[in-house]
Amino acid sequence: MSLYTSHQRGSGVLSGILWQAVALYLRPQVSGAEHLPAQGAFILAANHASHADSAVIYAAVPRALRSRLLAAAAQDYFFEGGLRQYVARALFNAIPVDRESAKRRDPLRHVVRALREGYGVLIYPEGTRSLSGEIGPFRSGIGRLIAQFPDALVIPTLLEGTSEVMPKGRSVPLPRRVRVTFGAPLRLQADRAQRATWQTAANQVREAVVALQAAAPDDPEHAR
Repeated sequence: MSLYTSHQRGSGVLSGILWQAVALYLRPQVSGAEHLPAQGAFILAANHASHADSAVIYAAVPRALRSRLLAAAAQDYFFEGGLRQYVARALFNAIPVDRESAKRRDPLRHVVRALREGYGVLIYPEGTRSLSGEIGPFRSGIGRLIAQFPDALVIPTLLEGTSEVMPKGRSVPLPRRVRVTFGAPLRLQADRAQRATWQTAANQVREAVVALQAAAPDDPEHAR
């Protein structure tokens, strides 16, 4: 499996340094890692509050899983060349989602191909970072993927504390303790021909993430 796996020069060294830095600087508390599938296509669906989110998730997943976990990222932000694109590809095996795609082009075409090839894909179904810290509505795109890949497990994932690490507009992270909770896999149904079912499935994924939040301890013990 190498279709989307990054082969950027220095990616191994750079990623090793980052994961150690995240572990020491943010001290993530991780629960539910046993729910992550060792093989087969899957969708990791997480809430989104910070540019630190992907780094925290990749630091939280088992090392053996990182090479086949891809992060879906906005093409207009992360794939315009330069350092930002290098970092996205080298650290997160990022694949582009075209938020401004012409109608004749599928904005999720790389995600679809990756799932077809058996990768896991990290998706933020809100579509953008939350400014309030509240989990926003999930867009129907994840429901479409569920309809197209009914055998792919969906792993609801809750991130807590990352908005304090690097809120929107901040470029230097702050040392705050964060928590990552991987929920039990979901097997959901949606009809490829009925778009209304896509949103229903997306809502079910959001409900699972919100349920993880409701079940979490009151304080993620941010280190200040």
